[in-house]
Amino acid sequence: MKYIVWAAVGLLLAAAVLWWRAPVLTGPLTKQTLYVALIDALSKHDADVARCLWIDDDGGEGVFAVKRLCDELHVKATFAVCPAKLSDRVADSLFVWQQEGFGIALHGLNHESWRDWSETMIRNDLQKCRRVLAQRGVDTLRLSMVIVPPHASNTSAVRRVVKEVGCKMVTGAHVVNPDSSMKQWGRLWVTSDTDMEGMRSLLERAYRQRGFVVIGTHSSVTGEFSKEKMRAVIRMTRQLGYEW
Repeated sequence: MKYIVWAAVGLLLAAAVLWWRAPVLTGPLTKQTLYVALIDALSKHDADVARCLWIDDDGGEGVFAVKRLCDELHVKATFAVCPAKLSDRVADSLFVWQQEGFGIALHGLNHESWRDWSETMIRNDLQKCRRVLAQRGVDTLRLSMVIVPPHASNTSAVRRVVKEVGCKMVTGAHVVNPDSSMKQWGRLWVTSDTDMEGMRSLLERAYRQRGFVVIGTHSSVTGEFSKEKMRAVIRMTRQLGYEW
């Protein structure tokens, strides 16, 4: 009986640590969320300011709506792109926006899942991504040091390759990062279904803890991207004092 009691106490303490260091308030409670939250909770953090980063996935025609919103609110987004799927119009625009300070991150050549891929396959895919982007005019020397594995792939092979190339990776975890030093970042999605009161509560708490909030959107998915809600989230971060 005493072992059951100690186990229960241990679980409660672990839950308290996860909740305090890496709050989980939105999205499904997934294995990735628990994994990244636990790694965060057991790590030493030195954040001195709350920060925010916006990553928009896939690089479809929705990037133009993202760019207009960024210009309106004076923030810079990072575009996670699939080089083989970029239209000429998007590729040409990314080249210009990159010079303005917008980020470009790798998201797989054709957006194929890396879950069952070997390290060699993942490494080759990243090399092809860089080669195709260079051919499309993007400055690959200025690519973001963040990799967004397609379909939230998070295996030991993916983690090893990302670490090998000196980058950090965005996972499928729905979690606020205590700071930006972590090798794996959780992300909060803003969609047309986002509960804005819940998001405000999360942002307020993360700000008090000097958290690092990575916001995710799919601007090119019909019906999922909400310019109005994303505008409201950005304004919340501005009002609270987040650095972008």
